[in-house]
Amino acid sequence: MTGHSAEKHKKARLLQKQNADKYHHPREKKKQLRKFKHFLTGEILEVFAGKGNLTKYYTKYGRVTPMTIDSFNTIYKLRGHKKKYNVIDIDSYGYPDKFFPVIFEMMTKECLLIFTFPVVGVNCLNGITEQHFINFWRSARPTIGDVTGILTDMALREWYLLQLLDVQKIKRIWRFVYICNRKKATEFCGVKNR
Repeated sequence: MTGHSAEKHKKARLLQKQNADKYHHPREKKKQLRKFKHFLTGEILEVFAGKGNLTKYYTKYGRVTPMTIDSFNTIYKLRGHKKKYNVIDIDSYGYPDKFFPVIFEMMTKECLLIFTFPVVGVNCLNGITEQHFINFWRSARPTIGDVTGILTDMALREWYLLQLLDVQKIKRIWRFVYICNRKKATEFCGVKNR
């Protein structure tokens, strides 16, 4: 049984590398994005753009920065250059954690945040991944509410109000869409600067 499972996993990885739609879900992602076309303007950051499934789609609406290689290091270079984006799409095979909270420093005043996240009950967890979820998301099996709660706390550090607009289950992943609006600190705190 183990040999069959390992062989199946190898085949899946190969198809992922070949950009098979079965694993990248461009149709489902575009269908979801159509609901939010009015937000798809200006500067668009596409993290893990891969072979450009969504890059062509995004190009119709704004100027795209497609990060295809070494996204974890490149994101810090972009932040160092004080780049700001109207749309940030993190399609990191379901594990966007390393990009938080830094991406909240890279948003324009109103920013659409999109990312994939594993459907935990479907994807096989090992002990290391489970502990990572506990450390980062405060739960071994993070729910939509857990993810939104943690991100809300992170967003508030940069004075962003986070609102979940949509979440779609696409086979083994969740695809989250949030709108992030930057507010004045005085609005959050209820105090006035003197």
